[in-house]
Amino acid sequence: MALSNEAAVVIFWLVRLLSALYSNISDCDETYNYWEPTHFLLYGEGFQTWEYSPVYAIRSYGYLLLHAIPVLITNTSSKVIAFYLVRVSLATVSALCEVYFCRAVYRKYGSSVGLWTLLLLLGSCGMYVSAAAYLPSSFAMYLTMVAMGAWFENNYKVSIMAVAASAIVGWPFSAALGLPLALELIFFKQKLLLFVKYCVVAMVTIAGPLFIIDTLYYGKAVFTPLNILLYNVFGGGGPDLYGVEPWTFYFFNGLLNFNGVFVLAMATGLLVETKVLVDMWLTRDTKQGHTCSSAYRAAVQPLLVWVVIFFTQAHKEERFLFPVYPLFALNAAISLHLLQDTTPFLCVLVRAPKVLNNVARSCVRALPAVVVIVHALLSLSRAVMLYKGYHAPLDLYASISTQPILSRVRTLDEVNLCVGKEWYRVPSSFFLPDKRWKLRFIRSDFRGQLPKPYSSFKNATSAIPDSMNDMNQEEPSRYFDLSRCHFLVDLDIPVDSEREPRYAQDSATWEVLVSYPFLDAGRSSPRYRTFYIPWFSDTKVSFANYVLLKNRKLVP
Repeated sequence: MALSNEAAVVIFWLVRLLSALYSNISDCDETYNYWEPTHFLLYGEGFQTWEYSPVYAIRSYGYLLLHAIPVLITNTSSKVIAFYLVRVSLATVSALCEVYFCRAVYRKYGSSVGLWTLLLLLGSCGMYVSAAAYLPSSFAMYLTMVAMGAWFENNYKVSIMAVAASAIVGWPFSAALGLPLALELIFFKQKLLLFVKYCVVAMVTIAGPLFIIDTLYYGKAVFTPLNILLYNVFGGGGPDLYGVEPWTFYFFNGLLNFNGVFVLAMATGLLVETKVLVDMWLTRDTKQGHTCSSAYRAAVQPLLVWVVIFFTQAHKEERFLFPVYPLFALNAAISLHLLQDTTPFLCVLVRAPKVLNNVARSCVRALPAVVVIVHALLSLSRAVMLYKGYHAPLDLYASISTQPILSRVRTLDEVNLCVGKEWYRVPSSFFLPDKRWKLRFIRSDFRGQLPKPYSSFKNATSAIPDSMNDMNQEEPSRYFDLSRCHFLVDLDIPVDSEREPRYAQDSATWEVLVSYPFLDAGRSSPRYRTFYIPWFSDTKVSFANYVLLKNRKLVP
């Protein structure tokens, strides 16, 4: 990698800063399972999901405190600034981990693979979406890059500790990515004692503090990673509880976020084995063929493990792929290298005509540049569409703290901000101006369980909340009286129902104060709403109004 470490860090940080400032919150779990309890820890108010009930205790307060550090250090008075400070911190961590990862790839696989990996990461929409997301899967992605980078440099101590931190503090299932490393250490490197030693060190230095923190907050002995595993393996309501997706879901997602790079990454295993056969044919040396490919298999195996485990699950979510996003870039880069390396020999093997041989050589020589450029352009197009189509909630909630809105409620002791069908797009209580503002839920066609505010008592994290279940059953106690709402956030689309009327059309009760365009997927062509195409998408895509309404009877 021709870039210096300092230059690479600056470039990655500037690109990831765009993620922190402009990417959307694409998953309501990010809001209610991480931003909201963090808001509670910092400001004493926030929403609690059933996962944080001491009855289940499958989310870690230690993980939350780690992310609250930037706000605690800076002690900023603005909650919106605190929100973006956490995001910028996450983007910074991602940038540092990516540079470490790319540097290790460069040293293990050479300058070409290292450079292509770097460029594919920088130009990836998937990395844009995941780099600044406040999710355990993003945390696991950071540490996966550290673990893989350390493994490539034979720094097994760091690699083991990174996998352990990823699984213990972040997401227990990310430990699956460490299986190839564990097998190599135990069976091929004969380093069982080293493996066991640093597993024990990780339990003492990482699991121990996490156990203490969560035990203090939950008021009982709790090891949250174990609880998560036990719930998902032996408890819960099965995959139907939170939705089942077809087997094509991850393939479609991979193409959206990585386009042709995803295809190349999925083909790496086949290309590696082809490389083995070519080397064996050229050298007549079986051992040499396998030795040459062993380095490549180190990149393929973790991705293969993840694909086998998660692609076969009924319940699928985009964030479940975050930990292997960097491996898509690496494997695609290796595929490009192998295509360049083996194509000439394959042409000789099949006795291709000289003209065809020359054409094939020219094509594979130009392929990396074509892939990098097309990948970056498609990713940019996708990122622009995500921003233009779905950034309205962040823009609208940020506008609540502006003077025109605040001046209307200066004399009120309590301000009720209500959401109905748009409950899952709330960016968090960090966007509520002060303690007078309360987020309220009104009835909608969603019939599952909504979160509830944390108790105002000192033992809120250890007290067992009432009206909570782990079966996603509707809890009517969550609903607020619509007539007491001072403001209402809604998406005004030309489709309504008894529980989801078009509030913006009821001008006698509601007045539109703020409005932002929001992509109306139901009335837009999939071809043009997926990627932003200048001059075409603006005319082929329909937008609805994402509105902040004020109650004419309660707000002047």
